[in-house]
Amino acid sequence: MKSGKRNTKKSSIKRKSLFDHIKQITNVQNPNYWEEISDEDKKTWSNYMTHRFLSMKMEWVELVNELQKYNLKPKELYKLYTNILPKGNQWLKYTKGRNQMAQPDWLINVIANHEQVSKKEAYDMIEMLYLTEGGMLELGEICQKWGVEPKKIEAAGLNVLGSVGGYVAGEE
Repeated sequence: MKSGKRNTKKSSIKRKSLFDHIKQITNVQNPNYWEEISDEDKKTWSNYMTHRFLSMKMEWVELVNELQKYNLKPKELYKLYTNILPKGNQWLKYTKGRNQMAQPDWLINVIANHEQVSKKEAYDMIEMLYLTEGGMLELGEICQKWGVEPKKIEAAGLNVLGSVGGYVAGEE
């Protein structure tokens, strides 16, 4: 028999990340995906980051290079990729540039637990998310959700909406 206690935990719907969009392009290929996601989820889409991540598969480099020449709307790009790319699990290893900053172990552990992936995959995700302001914001929100101390979040540069490289909008 159930106890009389109610679940008082707020249920929050997780926003889609770049990796969710990539999974939709490669694994799921739902033709109605763009119509079914929220406006908030559409804001997390980045044509540039989508091209960049998909180009990590050597067989797709030339195709991605050709498609990125066109100024397509996100919905059009999604439909184009889902019509061209084969459906199925794809290993898209992110190749980092030189002089990459090492990520703190606590951040790698938080992302690995949150996304339920290996530490290597978590590290690659962090590297990708650090490339955009929206990605940095997402990392900060995940850290807050997992109870990371605000000072650690701030030290990692993930604390403020509108902050990139330590610059905060409105400050000089």
